[in-house]
Amino acid sequence: MNYLGEKGRGSDHMNAKKLLLLFMAAALSVVVGCSPQSQSVTTETKPIDWKSMYPAQYYSSLGSADHLDDVETVPKTGGYGHGSQSKYMPISIEQKNGEINATCISCKSSKFNELYEKYGNEVFNATPSAKYAEIMTAEDWWSCGTCHSDMTDPAGSVGAQIVTAELFGKELFDKLDPKTAACSQCHNNLSPWSDSRIVNGSDILNSGKSPYRYGWDPDALIKATLEDAVPDASRYPNGKTMELSAAAHAKVDESTGTYLIANGNHADAEMFQGSLHEQLGVSCTDCHMPTLEDRSGEPYTSHDASKSVLNSEASMNYCLSCHSSQGLETVKDMYNYVRNAQAELAEKDAAVADKLDETYGYIEAAVKGGTVSNEVLDKARFNYAVAAYYKEYVYGNRGATPGEKVAHNPKMSHKYLERAIALLDETIEMLR
Repeated sequence: MNYLGEKGRGSDHMNAKKLLLLFMAAALSVVVGCSPQSQSVTTETKPIDWKSMYPAQYYSSLGSADHLDDVETVPKTGGYGHGSQSKYMPISIEQKNGEINATCISCKSSKFNELYEKYGNEVFNATPSAKYAEIMTAEDWWSCGTCHSDMTDPAGSVGAQIVTAELFGKELFDKLDPKTAACSQCHNNLSPWSDSRIVNGSDILNSGKSPYRYGWDPDALIKATLEDAVPDASRYPNGKTMELSAAAHAKVDESTGTYLIANGNHADAEMFQGSLHEQLGVSCTDCHMPTLEDRSGEPYTSHDASKSVLNSEASMNYCLSCHSSQGLETVKDMYNYVRNAQAELAEKDAAVADKLDETYGYIEAAVKGGTVSNEVLDKARFNYAVAAYYKEYVYGNRGATPGEKVAHNPKMSHKYLERAIALLDETIEMLR
């Protein structure tokens, strides 16, 4: 994979120039062949318009742009669809007088590599700056260079192109299929380090610690999170937060001492590891970016990556190429199969939510009654936070629907929800 390219810049920039020179040479050769007197023709140098060269791919990438008119989605999530994020991401992140936190684009644009080349590790600090904002334009969000290092060979140059993945997640990214790595640049649980939620990312880099030093399962991430968090962290001291999370569902307040373990969300890359799909060589793009045909019958890779797999006939047919061995025959069969799996996991997610509520009641009663030792109470609070973390890890991300991402790793999803319930049962027994 090429993370920085020549002299720290994405190599797509250099290849674009090379391709432009080839186009110019070809154009001149045609003119010269027709009229020898035309050798002095001057050709104006212009940037290559990739959307004109790959129109089907480009316009399909705007598929989620209808979020711009979505009354419900935009106020709730800021419009994080790939096609709409160029408008709403700058609004949803902290901006004051044109200032922007550079780490907010650390997985969104290959332009970030230029920022890192110029300013170094300081871009992973929480301080916004106008000097970061001025480098970005609307077309730089989730652009070609985010996933391709060479636009003269897009299919052969897919991978993680943004430096953040190499700096913070090398252990995991070195294992990933390039097509999965491209998506995993954003869809990972590294955000606590890269966007300074727990500790400034520059401090992590300067310390030489790796967020994945213990692995990327929930327990490994919890351990690293609590070790790396510092008491003077701006938002989440000691890796703990009193902020609510719909995904974790846990009640948190200072009177009971209950908290959530602060971390990022959408641990898609981590969850996918060890799954049956991963072992079979299936990548993110195989399901989420299927091959379609344009109106003239020419095949192209859909770049509407925000679209639900369940709403794509091509994706469902791709799934059937394996799942037909289970007796599934039609797109409808495949659709119902996934929906049933989602519903089963959502039911278990709801059971964890109920158990969290029950456990909270015991913790609250123990605090008010004063009959339980501080040691037992601390253990109960920690178990409660860990169980909530398991739930959030499986949930997928804070804007998802319970059970929605079951296909990423059904076995692990059920495993950690079951572990959450067992841990909460154990905690209730401690407090009875």
